[in-house]
Amino acid sequence: MDALVQMKRTGNLLNELWDLTQQLGESIDRNDQVSTQMLIAMREEPLSKLQAADQALREQLEALPEPEDVQQLAAMLNGGQPADPAQRTQQMLCEQVASNKRRLAQIIERDKMLNQRLGREKSAYQ
Repeated sequence: MDALVQMKRTGNLLNELWDLTQQLGESIDRNDQVSTQMLIAMREEPLSKLQAADQALREQLEALPEPEDVQQLAAMLNGGQPADPAQRTQQMLCEQVASNKRRLAQIIERDKMLNQRLGREKSAYQ
């Protein structure tokens, strides 16, 4: 299932982004402006790859011939249950989607804190 491959790739990219975000927090704590700027720039690559993976999933959905298949896959990609719980691939996809959502929530929360520390009153989250 190509969707599972894309979601695993997404998970790896989210883990990379989490690591860079953690390093960014450490550089902010040290008041290391050079590292901070470097890490902000380094985050662009996994972010653009995440966009490409999302686009590949959208294209996969559009390419499915049966509307029922589109509905089932879309539901699983949005955090739903496996369409056929007996199929291990679908279970793995749903587990990966859930894992990715948890990691993304962690990244967003950490990013929000870092952005507010860096931007103070000019934070994107104000």
